[in-house]
This record gives sequence, structure tokens and C-alpha cells, in this order.
Amino acid sequence: MSPSPLRQAAQFLLGVPTDGFDPALDRMLELAQATPLAFVAVAGPGAGEAMCQLWRRGYQRVEAARRATCGAADERSDVLLVLDCQTLHDARAVVAATYAMLRPGGTLVVDAGALLDEQPRRALADSLRELGLDVQPQAHLGAEILATRPFSSRKAA
Repeated sequence: MSPSPLRQAAQFLLGVPTDGFDPALDRMLELAQATPLAFVAVAGPGAGEAMCQLWRRGYQRVEAARRATCGAADERSDVLLVLDCQTLHDARAVVAATYAMLRPGGTLVVDAGALLDEQPRRALADSLRELGLDVQPQAHLGAEILATRPFSSRKAA
């Protein structure tokens, strides 16, 4: 999959190198339609490496997310990337602890590549819906699951 024209233009204008990067991170950024101007939070076991790659790509507003903490810090991120969770339980826990960092309308992308069967991916997509995130009906079929935080303030009880 080639990068979007907007992303290619942003990379060109910022002089960002594009060789030698993680293809899973490439797909996640493409799904989120993120540019180096976005405020990106990264979570999960692969967060450190992802932060380094994002900085090398020209993303200057990147932070590690471990847990949403307070109103002043929450709802600030345009994009939340959850990387390298090896089990359904781990992915659910990381998302539940960090999704409040997304601004309304913000995008969450979960790397589900380690979940090889359809059932855990479907369960992950369902748990994202339970948190109040918008997830496409067939999202569990991909290696990455895309969700959006709605503009309304509805939350699961």
C-alpha cells in the first residue's frame, strides 16, 4: 500500500526519510491518516521503538501512553497507536487504560498481528465498541483494527 498523497507531501516538505521503517507502523499510520502534524500517543510493549521511528519520520508531537491520568492530559491525542500486544487480554488492558487520551474524533489503531485467529480479533473489536469507540463491522479481518472516538460523550456503563 503506498502512502496517501497528503502524507507523501508532508514527508517531502519536512524532508523526512522513508526507508527502513517498520511496515506494521506504516500500515497503522496509513489507516489513521496521520501526518507529522498530528499529536500521536503510542502504547503497548512496542511503544518505545515506535516513538523512535516516529521521531525519525518527523513526528514531533509524540508521547508514550501508559494510562490516562487527568482531565488536563486526557482528550489531547489525534492518534493513539497500540503496538505489539501478544494476547487479547493485554490489548484490552492497554486500550482500556489509554483510550481516554484520544480527543473526540481521534483515531485508535491497534496492532492485532499477534492475534492469529478470528475469534480474539472479533472479541477485541467488540471490546472497543463496549468502550464507546466506533469500529467498522469487518475491522477484525485486518492485521490492524481501526476505531474512532465519537464526538458525543457516550461511554459504556
